[in-house]
Amino acid sequence: MDATIGIPPAVNEETEPFWTAAQQGRLVVEGCTACGAESFPPRGICRSCRSRETAPTEITDRGVVYSLTVNHQRWLPDLEVPYAMVLVEFPGHPGVRVAGRLRGCDPEEASIGMAVDIGFEPGPGGCAIPSFVAVPAGGGS
Repeated sequence: MDATIGIPPAVNEETEPFWTAAQQGRLVVEGCTACGAESFPPRGICRSCRSRETAPTEITDRGVVYSLTVNHQRWLPDLEVPYAMVLVEFPGHPGVRVAGRLRGCDPEEASIGMAVDIGFEPGPGGCAIPSFVAVPAGGGS
């Protein structure tokens, strides 16, 4: 797959565990070791109890499309359109929502509530960026 075009992410102390895990094909969010709350994107502080004791928590569960948009605008010269951008939530991880491109189905077939698997695709600057793969109706595992 060709690298996604765009601007490479800014990697800092809070986001480095996320981008390192992404390169390994793993989705991690920020987990609070004090209260157990999880959040994304990482900020180095718990949004619930304000503790700075956080650690990466891996998500392996299938996600569900919470919101979406189908983009028809060619923002960059090499950008293929249309494509669907989805905001995915994970039933076992309340409050965590991750955005990414939807793959595996026509963008016009994307729908709220559809099941998606976690994936990654090559991104700008050699990073791996989250994307999600549509699960065919009827499920699969």
